[in-house]
Amino acid sequence: MINKIITALSSTSPCQFKLVKQESEIFSFYQATSPCYQRLLVVVHVEKLMQPSELNQWVLANTPDELRELPAFAKNTDVVVLFRLESLADIVNYEYKVFSLEEDAYSFKKHVLYYSQEELTILDKIDTNSISDLIKDQNKFSLYKKSPLEESEYGIVSRIFIKLPFLSIPVDESELDDPCLLADTELQESGLLELTNEFESLLASVGSDYEAIVEEYIRGKMANSQAED
Repeated sequence: MINKIITALSSTSPCQFKLVKQESEIFSFYQATSPCYQRLLVVVHVEKLMQPSELNQWVLANTPDELRELPAFAKNTDVVVLFRLESLADIVNYEYKVFSLEEDAYSFKKHVLYYSQEELTILDKIDTNSISDLIKDQNKFSLYKKSPLEESEYGIVSRIFIKLPFLSIPVDESELDDPCLLADTELQESGLLELTNEFESLLASVGSDYEAIVEEYIRGKMANSQAED
């Protein structure tokens, strides 16, 4: 199921990845079809986390010749490493190895997508078309933040978005409030709107001579004070 989701999300990403070759359940090779991107993606299942150099050699040895010979292969290939855990909480025992792989600067950009068997069961119940809506669900996000090491649909889906570097969190478009109206409301609530309007009137009549504006403002206040007396 996780391969199916990766294929669906990668095909609709800006890169528009297309599955080029799949070798059983271990290797899947994708190539960007968008003319704006020269990028390749390799998804590989591992039973254990290996050393970066070992992983690099393993990927190279299994990459089809037609992909390995592409100019983009050397520097524009992302490798997503799928690693299954017995329990999500077990990731604390592998953090150093994950860090070593992802921070390795040689050969490929590597991303370790770890998951538990329970999370695979959760993915089986998720409609791939609803994943974008799920990742924007603030209620599910709040629940996830309280227990990030507990299996949840938000946890595994958000991890997929994080580990697939060509994906971005979808954002709903909304109309922005008028900043001038917001400013006037804030000034009104703080009792400063009348003062602001006075200075704006002085700016219109005196110009940008700030010293003259201050003098005119003081003169007006003194005149008002004398009139009240």
